[in-house]
Amino acid sequence: MLTDEQNQFLTRIGPGTPMGGLLRAYWQPLLYSHELEECDSAPVRIRLLGESLVAFRDSEGRVGLVDHRCPHRLASLFFGRNEEGGLRCAYHGWQFNVEGRCIDMPNEPGECPLMKKVRVKAYPCREYQGVIWTYMGDGDPPPLPQLGWAMVSPDRKTVLKYMRHCNWVQAMEGDFDSSHLGFLHRDFSQDPKTDRFAKAEGGDTLRGIVALDRKPLLEVADTEAGVMYGACRGTPQDGAYWRVTQFQLPYYTSVPAYNGLNRLKIWVPMDDTHTMVWEANWSPEKVLDPETRAGLKGRVGPSGFLPDDDGWYGRGRFVARENNDYLINRERQREANFTGMEDGAPVQDAAMQESMGAIVDRSQEHLSASDAAIIRMRRSLMRAARALNEQGSLPPSVNDPKLYRAHGEQFLVSGMEGWEDVYARNMVRHYMALGS
Repeated sequence: MLTDEQNQFLTRIGPGTPMGGLLRAYWQPLLYSHELEECDSAPVRIRLLGESLVAFRDSEGRVGLVDHRCPHRLASLFFGRNEEGGLRCAYHGWQFNVEGRCIDMPNEPGECPLMKKVRVKAYPCREYQGVIWTYMGDGDPPPLPQLGWAMVSPDRKTVLKYMRHCNWVQAMEGDFDSSHLGFLHRDFSQDPKTDRFAKAEGGDTLRGIVALDRKPLLEVADTEAGVMYGACRGTPQDGAYWRVTQFQLPYYTSVPAYNGLNRLKIWVPMDDTHTMVWEANWSPEKVLDPETRAGLKGRVGPSGFLPDDDGWYGRGRFVARENNDYLINRERQREANFTGMEDGAPVQDAAMQESMGAIVDRSQEHLSASDAAIIRMRRSLMRAARALNEQGSLPPSVNDPKLYRAHGEQFLVSGMEGWEDVYARNMVRHYMALGS
């Protein structure tokens, strides 16, 4: 458990907070390029790291991210006109470019000296392989992380995103927890002894083992980029089943591949109580068909999403949510799956994580051996934030993008070979295809 003070340190990410400072030392994924496709198109509201911002693409195709408040009289630039190289406030016409400089004051007579001085807060953006990133920290931006998802072309990555109505850490911890798989996501329609383990259902011949052995033994280790662990389970055949999961600073988690795609989740804090989850899966070699790229199949239940709107929290909202008890059906819970909710892990996960409260009170927890990786993840985050806040020391992963060349993996190990050796060999092979 954590004290209340430690919990606040871990979870709060607004400007001026130690954890917020750590997150701002890294690039933030902002949007997919197709979400801001046309030059001079309408601006988009963005809630990111506790700030209310507006993103736009200017006449030359450059992306800007600025404070939504015009520095003149603080009207929102969301209502502005995106035209002629910048975003023009609808109130008095002051116009700002992607760097935040004022380039026009049409309501001021003659040459107004204020125009050379006034700025709107702006963050630099970079567009690479179909993803728009922004840097909200001080000084020169570091290199982009060499995540496989970030490196492959847009036609080899999925684009599913959804919002979680809770703090980013408790949401992220759910993905770094192997022991819940045999419970929360258990499907009663499959017998793992005869079906899931025996054939390649959905391209995953091993996943069903988690329903056979629901007491994994964890081996946890720190890495230069965060924390990794192997979860070992017994099998009905020879050998042990290992699931290797990665946490990479500041908010990347990767579980084993499914249906031929390497898996990545990005837990981007919109603010202290809302998280945008990117299901950033990718293939190292094959072009994905449109259905696979959308990432909905097997992840989003029949009820789907609410219509998007232009609000700060207007995108990626599931129909199944807190105010309808996530559409739980008690008969379905008896007969179909462990939760009684629709099939699709994101809603099942949301029900658990959001039911903890907007920011869970970790002083009330009673942790056990199965939480060893969660404990190590928290320590990694807090240690990195303290080092930056107290000594000005950046984590190695900020300036060494190659530390991100690792992802979740699953495999069987028999004989004397160690799981770490098998995993290291697989990572070398997977990333060799992506080049240096």
